[in-house]
Amino acid sequence: MNKRLDEVQYARAFAMFAVLFVHFSSTGLGAVTPESSTFYVYSAFNTLGKLGVPVFFFLSGLVLFYSYNNRPFTKETIRQFYKKRLKYIIVPYLVISTFYFGVRIVHSSSFSSVPALLTGLGEALLWGKAYTHLYFLFVLLQFYLAFPLILYFFKKVKVRVLTVLLASLALQFAWFYVNKNYLQVEARGSYFLSYVSFFLVGAAVGSNYAQLDHWWQVHRKKMAVFIVTLFVLAATSLIVVDSWTRADTLVPYLPSSPYHTYIFDGLWVLLGLAGSLFTLWLGKMVIVLDYAPLQIFLNRLAQLSFGIYLIHPFFLLFFRSWLPSSTPLVFHGWQLFTAIAITAICWVLTSWLSKWKMSWIIIGK
Repeated sequence: MNKRLDEVQYARAFAMFAVLFVHFSSTGLGAVTPESSTFYVYSAFNTLGKLGVPVFFFLSGLVLFYSYNNRPFTKETIRQFYKKRLKYIIVPYLVISTFYFGVRIVHSSSFSSVPALLTGLGEALLWGKAYTHLYFLFVLLQFYLAFPLILYFFKKVKVRVLTVLLASLALQFAWFYVNKNYLQVEARGSYFLSYVSFFLVGAAVGSNYAQLDHWWQVHRKKMAVFIVTLFVLAATSLIVVDSWTRADTLVPYLPSSPYHTYIFDGLWVLLGLAGSLFTLWLGKMVIVLDYAPLQIFLNRLAQLSFGIYLIHPFFLLFFRSWLPSSTPLVFHGWQLFTAIAITAICWVLTSWLSKWKMSWIIIGK
């Protein structure tokens, strides 16, 4: 029987903070100019938050393949897999998407005929466009569809993390290239190939977790230095590039090149992979620290993270509509208050809902 991976649970909590960073910093980032010193604070938090989604895909791959790698590959195993995902992922996705679709209609007062509403809802459900943050679930469902094939391959072939890393990066950037030059599909981030390296590397780590964990323990000091250094370099590079790009001070100094987008993509992928290792390392450090209140807090946040992720944009929508703009101090104070208040509200609400037997319909599991 596989042991419980507490470090993964803590890493999931840190990834949840990253997701919240993106959403809570977006209003301030859009309202201030590069001439303001706070612009770079908002930009840094927004950029750091970009590692949230890649880390969640990495952890999803890790947990799935850690759990299923030693199980027999049978029809019953796959049936049980899809049964759980249908109940705890797809049903909440349909319910929460319908809810947000209704919220958008009411908020924008864009009422139309019943057939048009049903058609719009159908398209929103089919493509994960009911609300901006639900693309994540849409992409996750695509990974679930591919899961049996990937699991079968991993069972037939002895996978190595480095080999999977190189192959998945090649696949991911091939997709970036083909889409940019030929397909040019909108919402590139709604397709699983845009995140395939995170999921597959996580899957490879999960498939070899016992061996990797032992190797980690033997070389933990060297690994700590490597992971922290890699993450700091990746985060700093993308923060600088993002800030300069948003301030329109970077592009004029770059030579005319069709490869600019690949550079930005490369830095984002590097941050995602480095951030995945970094959050996992932080999870292990929480275990080493052995401070019970912190562990309880992070564990509970991880348990509630899916529900908080689903419902927090609803409250953010209304807090933004109440945004005061009298003075910079009030404006920035409101951003901080909004982040704390919405997190607290979602924590309490999700915790309350989780006590309900049928809560999985709304907040999953």
